[in-house]
Amino acid sequence: MSIKYKIFILFYLMIVIISLTLGYYSYQTSSKQIVNKVSSTNLGVIKEVDSNITALQKNIADWVTVFSLASVVQEGLIRHVSESRELESTLYSGPTASIMNQMLVTRNFDFLALYGRGQQPVFQEASDDSSGPGSFANIQKSAVYDRTLALNGASYWFPLNDDNNVFLQNNRNEKIGMSRIIRSVSDGSMIGFIFVGINLDTIRNKHLKHLYDQDHGILIMDVNGNPLLKAGKDFYRSGEEAAAFADIRRSTSPGSMILNEQGEELLITYSGMNENGWQTMYAVPLSLLTKELSSIKVFVLVLIVVCLLLSIPFMMILTSLLTSPIRVLLRSMKRFQNGHFDERVDIKYKDEIGELSRGYNSMVVNIESLVNDVYVLQLKEKEAELKALQSQINPHFLYNMLDTIFWEAEAAGQSRISEMIVNLSRLFRLSLNRGKSFTSVKKEKELIELYLVLQKMRFKDLLNYRIDIPEEMESYVMLKLILQPFIENALIHGIERKRGGGNVTVTGNLSGDFLRFVIEDDGPGMEESAIRNLLEPPNESDIHTAQETGGYGIQNVHARLKHFYKNGFSLNYDSEPGKGTRVVMIIPAISENKEEQSV
Repeated sequence: MSIKYKIFILFYLMIVIISLTLGYYSYQTSSKQIVNKVSSTNLGVIKEVDSNITALQKNIADWVTVFSLASVVQEGLIRHVSESRELESTLYSGPTASIMNQMLVTRNFDFLALYGRGQQPVFQEASDDSSGPGSFANIQKSAVYDRTLALNGASYWFPLNDDNNVFLQNNRNEKIGMSRIIRSVSDGSMIGFIFVGINLDTIRNKHLKHLYDQDHGILIMDVNGNPLLKAGKDFYRSGEEAAAFADIRRSTSPGSMILNEQGEELLITYSGMNENGWQTMYAVPLSLLTKELSSIKVFVLVLIVVCLLLSIPFMMILTSLLTSPIRVLLRSMKRFQNGHFDERVDIKYKDEIGELSRGYNSMVVNIESLVNDVYVLQLKEKEAELKALQSQINPHFLYNMLDTIFWEAEAAGQSRISEMIVNLSRLFRLSLNRGKSFTSVKKEKELIELYLVLQKMRFKDLLNYRIDIPEEMESYVMLKLILQPFIENALIHGIERKRGGGNVTVTGNLSGDFLRFVIEDDGPGMEESAIRNLLEPPNESDIHTAQETGGYGIQNVHARLKHFYKNGFSLNYDSEPGKGTRVVMIIPAISENKEEQSV
């Protein structure tokens, strides 16, 4: 994939991610604000529900209080009235008539049973066809009766269900019950028990009207966490699912919480517990609150998609402009790879691409220069080898002639001449090295030994030499014929010019990853200008200077070292007039195995 399309995809992904992130953030923020506002509104609904339920409880409790304190009720309970008709006829006439009429008009409750000492109620009133009041003996055995006694005359409210219904045999509607004991106004003794039942539909229709529907639910729970009343959407589940409401039940102050009930997220707004321990909850589905936001979300998504589609041409033009200089540079590099070393690119910008172009132009110039240098060096080396071969004529012819001369010398008893011929023959073989540029240190050591032996025969007592190259170095490889020119230079410019002869020493040692060679002579030495002339590259018109020997000059050796070892070698001359000359050469230590792998 080209960099143009990479930039395009990267920018496009960034735009998509940023757009989706902003859209998601806006949607979540708007949704949160709506939830907060609805929570505030729902708290108002909760307060209204609490107010209505509290008013209902107060009205019923006040009516029961007035009813139980009426003289007719007090006297009837004290006299152990057993006939309900006897008390009923008295209640609807006289001082209690207004109380009874209020009950009939307001209809705050749907069932009333007043018990005295007998098993059946002394007074009973039902408005929903419920019948069959329970016996007082069964009531006294229930947990409701025990809790009513514990309240010592206060009202006890509870949900009337199958588990605790000892008050009605034929209950026609779901009810909330209220029970209270009645005490004598004269001595405070318990003289009766009253049960009031309120239909849930009565509460829903009279006190919760217009506060709920099929999408909005109301739940009222008693002090024990049991549902007293459900209205509208049924969002409460008993059993393990009721554990989700545990945090709400533990809360002492109003608030809101989002719960997931059967895969549906609900906003639950709740009140604190009132004086009776009741708690009201109001539930609204989140999907209902964010319904309007969904259309906005769809519109934003469509807008983002349209903007992204319209931005494609713009992005293509932009990426083309950005990558155009890179394409120009790439085409120039391909032409350069095909051998056009004069390639250059025009620099129009001062940015990173402009810097890259400047670096490319500089690199092309340097590579062109290096190619020319290597090419000229190879030509010089080939020419030097050609001249060496020309001077040595045909190796086979030369070896055959030297062999013939050797046997003629042996036949004539000239052993010294024979030895010189053998050494010369071995020297030629080592110098040619089958045309290879590298040889082993062992062979190079043998070559300079043969060379010095022949020179010793020539100079006789005027030349003394010593070669000290340890065996540990013999397994390494090095460029061939890089020591002999310096030895020959020592003989020509040192020993020959010194009256009485002199000494030549060749030493070597292995220093870490480098081979170190030292060639020393005690000749007359050289001036610094003479050393510079030795190391300066020869003119192209005369590749072999006066210092060249055996086809390889000092300059040629220096050029070959630089070509093969790059900057990994060092060559230092140390010479002063009258103090001899010392040459130190350090080259990388390359084992024979590595040399074979590189080949």
